[in-house]
Amino acid sequence: MARRRSENSGEQPPAIDIVSRIERIESDLSPSERRVAAIVGRDYEAATRMTIADLARKAKVSQPTVTRFCRSVGCGSFAEFKIRLATTLTVASAYLKSDRAFNDDIGQLAQTIMMRAAGSVRECLDQLDTKTIGQAIAALAESRRIDIYGQGGGSAAMIEDAKLRLFRLGLAVSAYSDGHQQRMSAATLKPGDTAFAISNSGRTKPVIEAIEIARSFGARTIALTRPGTPLAKAADIVIAITIAEGDNVLVPTPSRYAHLAVIDTIAAGVAVKLGAKAREALRRVRYTLARIGVAIPTPATDPTPLMRARDPQE
Repeated sequence: MARRRSENSGEQPPAIDIVSRIERIESDLSPSERRVAAIVGRDYEAATRMTIADLARKAKVSQPTVTRFCRSVGCGSFAEFKIRLATTLTVASAYLKSDRAFNDDIGQLAQTIMMRAAGSVRECLDQLDTKTIGQAIAALAESRRIDIYGQGGGSAAMIEDAKLRLFRLGLAVSAYSDGHQQRMSAATLKPGDTAFAISNSGRTKPVIEAIEIARSFGARTIALTRPGTPLAKAADIVIAITIAEGDNVLVPTPSRYAHLAVIDTIAAGVAVKLGAKAREALRRVRYTLARIGVAIPTPATDPTPLMRARDPQE
């Protein structure tokens, strides 16, 4: 059986914009360079108007440290950094900031969390290999059965979301977060089935073993994970995404938002691939929810007539 493993050297493609570069390498910067990144990230537009002395003073570092930071993000000088940052803001400023200003702590916290979420999705888009996504969509749309594996707080939630997105399309989908059940599930797969693993670390042993078992029995295997990890090496189709994690353990990990965006992209692609079959399954889902009055109306699919005609005993 021909395998569909995507080319994966373990290296990330270059980021499209300077903001993505800063976010991607932030965890690799020195503590003093991170202070520079934090000042820049607090107000991108203001950073384009600062002198090197202004930025050094606000970050409480030396001017050579600012220069090192600029080189770390791929710029030859502070002047080049400002030009690239200004270019990014001109093209995509609407995605990098909100017009709303907050003076309270909760508002500033919400802004931090939500802008990090938007940044992680944008960074994910920078790295996306559309050919690999297409292979994953085709494999799932053609599958007789799909079993999804993930462990831990983040991945366990992701596999449930992936199951919800796919079973509504009329596909036979199950999700397993228990290591023993993952192995048992994988052992029952066969050609025509697909095992889909989601793991940000790519090093969760039961998930890796389940993918290896599924593959050994002829099932197609897909992994949404970091490049070059043991899980990436075990799967046929590798959706390689790297999102830098922050140091603050009290806030959500940004990779969650990137993985959700990938899952939604794949699910939408599978729906398009299935065509009439997916539309009929979604119609049935909406109809059953409309009959109990919980479907949310949209301009194209107002369930009110169905709600009026529902069985009075429901």
